[in-house]
Amino acid sequence: MALSNSLLEVQLLHYPILNPKQLNLCFKVCCLSNNSGCKKQSCLELKRNNARRRNGYPLLRCYGLQNSVCMDQVDDVEDYVEDNEEVHLLGLGRNCRAKPKSRKHVGSLFDGAFVENDKETNNEILQNLCGFGKLTEACRLVEVMARLNQIPHFPSCTNLIRGLAKVDQVDKAMSVLKIMVMSGGIPDTITYNITIGNLCKKGYLRSALMLLDDMSLSGSPPDVITYNTIIRAMFDRGNAEQGIRFWKDQLKKGCPPYMITYTVLIELICRHCGSSRAMEVLEDIAMEGCFPDIVTFNSLVNYNCRQGKLAEAALVIRCIISHGMEPNTITYNTLLHSLCSHGFWDEVAEILTIMYQTSYRPTVITYNILMNGLCKAGLLDRAIEFFYQMLSRNCSPDIVTYNTLLGAMSRAGMIEEAIQLLGFLSNTSCPPVLITYNTIIDGLARKGLVEKALKIYHQMLEYGITPDDITRRSLIYGLCRANLVEKGAEVMKEISKREHGIRVSAYKMAILGLCRKNEIDMAIQFLEVMLTGGCKPDETIYSTLIEGVAEAGMEDEAEELQKKLKQWRIP
Repeated sequence: MALSNSLLEVQLLHYPILNPKQLNLCFKVCCLSNNSGCKKQSCLELKRNNARRRNGYPLLRCYGLQNSVCMDQVDDVEDYVEDNEEVHLLGLGRNCRAKPKSRKHVGSLFDGAFVENDKETNNEILQNLCGFGKLTEACRLVEVMARLNQIPHFPSCTNLIRGLAKVDQVDKAMSVLKIMVMSGGIPDTITYNITIGNLCKKGYLRSALMLLDDMSLSGSPPDVITYNTIIRAMFDRGNAEQGIRFWKDQLKKGCPPYMITYTVLIELICRHCGSSRAMEVLEDIAMEGCFPDIVTFNSLVNYNCRQGKLAEAALVIRCIISHGMEPNTITYNTLLHSLCSHGFWDEVAEILTIMYQTSYRPTVITYNILMNGLCKAGLLDRAIEFFYQMLSRNCSPDIVTYNTLLGAMSRAGMIEEAIQLLGFLSNTSCPPVLITYNTIIDGLARKGLVEKALKIYHQMLEYGITPDDITRRSLIYGLCRANLVEKGAEVMKEISKREHGIRVSAYKMAILGLCRKNEIDMAIQFLEVMLTGGCKPDETIYSTLIEGVAEAGMEDEAEELQKKLKQWRIP
């Protein structure tokens, strides 16, 4: 056979000491590579290099038919090696100028390189492949090691399984997981959960259940996340009854009665089958030793209230009482929020009376829910009554309480009362925040009381509170609406000096207002400030500017402005 048609393979990782036969083979390779730019060496030089290897110097190891590098295509390999990271990871050196005929050819021939290695070498390559994210190659290596009865590095297998599952290569993840278990490894619960979650997401529910059984036998018992994932997948596929049977079967097998899983199941039943069916399942599962608690019932109350199903929420309340339990503050607050949203004020009063008679007295959250509902319904007087009732019962308001009242007062025109309450807040343990000031400024600006709004704005700055876009927009809106465009322009300049961002909408409002007042010069200045601030005006702004200049009898200036806008690359 002609040497020029020989197939040789080169591997750079973990190079053993070459025997004389291998040295002679390498000599032949170097002779054949003379025309391709490889340095020609004699056997003596190669033996000298082999001696250096004994002293710690790495040297290429050449095998016949290992990586099938074609020596008749030696001219193009360097570019291929630079572009193919797989080659570098598995050790094809830059000095070996050989190029495989196809990528597929290389992939299939890498297995041969793995076959020649011992367990330690393959495991080190496996760690490198996982470290570089080469999941497909790492998976292939694990399969080769399994055929060779080599035990793979278990931490690398764990990382590989998780990585494959996360990129939706669940079949390969399952293959590696099976090899790991058959080799004596024990995947942790997180790895199992990631794989099961991926199987459920793809709809492979039967495979997920089989893996659950394997998980129970492998030494990594399922946890809450495992069961929740499978139950949710069953309900998502419309198999509510299967989900119910699954949980009952798990309880019979000795699964701990996880309350979180129980609550998730009951809420899913309520969502898909209704509260009546959920109550039935509650009784059935109680026979298996899994009893509901107030958290489970509260989740049902919350779901029905959010759906506006107050009759079914009442059914759940009766079930709570029949089980010898008492609704708690969360139960009452959930009901109150729903009743306030629907305007059932008599029922609200009734529930409050019940709360005063129990150990679960109204809290600040309870009062906030009530006052927010009353303010939204326009019943500010009753909200203020609850505020004083709250104080009389030694329940301290929080900033949410004050913000709710201040917003309602501002909308109702009770400006002086709102400002007084704001001043009162400054001397309490609950000082005003950005939302508080924004609420007052917006209310004042909408009522046209821009001077008072500016006063609150400067007070806000004195207290070190940085205004946001809502603050600026409210101020500029109020000033422009009050025909105080020049004052709005000053505010915007002040804001710009403080390096606070201004949105295009605020600039637009000011520029259009200036144009309507024929303040063209100031409008153009604002346009320049806008552009230097990185904001790009829209078509309305520049068309209004040009029309304003032309209508003022300055047609030449309008034409010049249009040219300037084109220079600024404004279409």
